[in-house]
Amino acid sequence: MRNIIKALNYQTKSDIVTYCTLLPVAFLLATAFMDLDMEKTTGSYFISYAGENFALVPIFCILMLGVRILGWDYSDKTMNYEILSGHHRREVYFARVIVAHIWSILFCLTFMVLPVIFFTALNGWGITMDLKGAAIRFVLAIFPMIRLVCQYVLFVFIVKNSYVAWALGYLLSMFSMIIPMLLEELTKKFRLTYHLAETNLMELFTFNQRIGYVNGEDVTVCQTELEPSFVTGTIIVSLAVSAVCIISGYIIFKKSDVN
Repeated sequence: MRNIIKALNYQTKSDIVTYCTLLPVAFLLATAFMDLDMEKTTGSYFISYAGENFALVPIFCILMLGVRILGWDYSDKTMNYEILSGHHRREVYFARVIVAHIWSILFCLTFMVLPVIFFTALNGWGITMDLKGAAIRFVLAIFPMIRLVCQYVLFVFIVKNSYVAWALGYLLSMFSMIIPMLLEELTKKFRLTYHLAETNLMELFTFNQRIGYVNGEDVTVCQTELEPSFVTGTIIVSLAVSAVCIISGYIIFKKSDVN
């Protein structure tokens, strides 16, 4: 498996899609930088200002990069060559799962955290939100990221084509963001939060705001506290769905022909 992982890492580093993934991410971050006062924006204020853009980064980044890593080799028969050369199907499958997780999550966290570090180094953390609370939200975001990768694992090994998986993944992401809003509007009560990976990320980077009194003036403060049920749901549902997708994908790959 180690040799397959090394080959996949080399392939990913030299793939144009890896660099094309930067384009939507750069666009999302650029929109977050618009109208900011660079001399006054703190790390905590940038998080509150960027808001849901932080959720969109992994949604699009994992779709583009994760699906590419998982399904690219279906088109050039590399998987078939690996199996014929003596590698067990388990090694072929889980090598791709591991590499897709590592690249996707590292990409996401890098582009989400770097701007925060930049503004914190430039103007300090600030008072917009609690550092510990913000850090917990970023850590919790890893769980729906894992869930997204695992969902695409299942898609790719069902359709056996990265381009079809891209299209299906894009449609799923769009519906996963639109349907919860319609459902909430219609029912006026029920909200999807940790139930879907996309809504889970949106919820993590949506902050309730209140007016605080700091240094003799009124300031906007974001609340970072999370309900225990939401934290538990984020972890348990993400891991459960991820396990189902990984196991199902392996069963499909193990029993299917690789052309």
